[in-house]
Parts: sequence; structure tokens; C-alpha cells
Amino acid sequence: MRRIALAFLLGALLLAIFPAASAAAADPALPPPDLLQLPFPVGESWTFNGIHGAHKEAVDFSVGRPWPRWKSDTSQIWVVAAAAGTIRKTSSCGLEIDHADGWTTVYYHVEHILRDSGTVQANERIANIANTPREAACEGGYATAPHLHFGLKHNGQDVPINGLTLSGWSIHSGRGRYDNSCARMYLYRGDQKLCPYTDPLLNQGIPAAASQPPAQPHDDAAANEETAQIDVDALADGATVSGTVTVQGWAVDHAGGAGSGVDHVHLYLDGPAGQGSFIGEASYALDRADVAAALSNERFRASGFQFAWDTRGLAPGQHMLFIYAHTSNDWSFVTRSVVVVG
Repeated sequence: MRRIALAFLLGALLLAIFPAASAAAADPALPPPDLLQLPFPVGESWTFNGIHGAHKEAVDFSVGRPWPRWKSDTSQIWVVAAAAGTIRKTSSCGLEIDHADGWTTVYYHVEHILRDSGTVQANERIANIANTPREAACEGGYATAPHLHFGLKHNGQDVPINGLTLSGWSIHSGRGRYDNSCARMYLYRGDQKLCPYTDPLLNQGIPAAASQPPAQPHDDAAANEETAQIDVDALADGATVSGTVTVQGWAVDHAGGAGSGVDHVHLYLDGPAGQGSFIGEASYALDRADVAAALSNERFRASGFQFAWDTRGLAPGQHMLFIYAHTSNDWSFVTRSVVVVG
């Protein structure tokens, strides 16, 4: 009886473990490359920005460069379904579409949603992009201009979209949120490559050859390796601010040959370099003995930065601060979301 009981217990343990492992193994990393088109009408050209979201699950699209201003007429700027499915309206400015095999596409910062539910076909109009900050961010979050926030889920969970294929174009995510370096963040199809914020992206629908994912352009792994480290220790993400705010922290480049490896720290508001507003250069090379001790390297001692940011005159509400550090190789950045009050 003891042997039977032990065998039963072992069998139960195996059944508990292996089905879960099998389900995880069967769970696809990304939808098939011929499932999704770009979420704007076939035949139109929009632009895109860097990957973002808590799990790098989203990318923004909008018309032209620069994107439309708030209160522009967006009544003819249509968001469309990326694939056939079933609509689920989540708010006045957001919806999801359920597709095959647990895949869901997310559409946020929209208005004038045409239907709350029911089936929809690929490339069918579903909403306009919202033209006021209040409507665009009705569920929370942040928007600097009229655009579509497009995301991906599988079985209700956010999915990182590095490698996701839309209308035959695949996404190369880059280092982090809103990366604007075309050396790291881009869309590619065969040997074609498009850069964020600048290159027009023409939606030609899903090509017949999309059943096979496009070849990725050659990357120099060493060039893409992240070696810069930026820490903002005097401004918490999501902080409420007013008046003059001290933005303080430190920045180093671990691959730098001498000193801290960083020579400039720049700040931009409500968008990355090339899109946001440049608000100033921080004082750099301030003494940070604590950083040198923490990183066990005295060359990182002169790594502190500080900037007095005057928030007076800014529109109340949520804003995004981009803090860039310049290294010998490139610019790297981190972001802080803040709420400005009068």
C-alpha cells in the first residue's frame, strides 16, 4: 500500500508539473507574421515612435512629422482593426479587439469609437485619434499630441513586441522606452529599414510572403550593448511638482575609457530629442563619492548632475521629462513622468 501511495503521489506531482510546462512551451511568443496589419488604413503613410509600456508592449503611430497639435481636426484620421476579431470597448478612449488563439490588440488615445462590440474585419475603421489631452488619456497615462497607442496582449497579459510583424514590417525595439536611435530602434522588412520619428511608414497591407518573417538587418552586438547608467535620485517617477524643481542624479558610462565616460546631460520635455522641447543642460561632473563607492571605481566620483527646472508656465497635468547623458558612443536617456500643478 505504501508503494501504491508513493506512486500515486509521484504521478500527481508529475501531472501538476508537466501540463503547466507543456502549456508554457506551447504558448507562442508572438502572433504569426501574416495575422496583423498596421493599425491605420491601407494606402496611408504614418510615422511611429519608440517602444514603451511597462513590458515594452506598445508603440505609437500618428500622421506626419511633427504629429498634429491638440485641437486639430482629427475626424478624418482613422484607426483601423489590425485583424479580424471581436471588439471590446474599454472606455471612451480605448478598446481591444480579440483575435485568434488568445491574441488581443489594444487601441488607446482614441475617440468617436464607432462600435462598442461585435465583429470587425481587418482594415475596418474603428475610431479617430483623440484631439484633446483629456480625452486621449481618459484611462490615465500620458499623451503629448494626437496619436494612437497600439499594444499587444496574449491571454490578457502584455506581450513585448520586439519582433512583432505588422503589414510585413517587423519591430526592433531598441534599448528602452522611446528609444529614438535608428541604430537600435527601427522597423525592418528584408533589407529595408525605417527610423522612428522621421521615416514615413506606408501601409501596403499584409504581403503574400508574410507567412515567413522578414530577415533582420545585421546588427553590431557590441554597438547595441547598453553601457551607460543614469540614475535620477531627486525626482520620483509620477511626482507632483510645482515652481522650481531640482532634477538631480548621476550618470556614468561603464565602457568609457577615462573619467565617468559622460560629458553632457541634456533635458527634454514631452518627447525625446528631435520631438520634445529642449529645456536645458544640467551641471555635470559634480562630486558623488557615494557613486564611486557603490560602483567600486573612483573614476565615477565626478558623475553627479543637477538642473533647476522652472515648471511655472507649463500647462497643469501630466508631462514627461527625458534626461539624456552623452557618452563617447551615443546618447542614452531615462524618463520621469510628473504631474505639474499650479
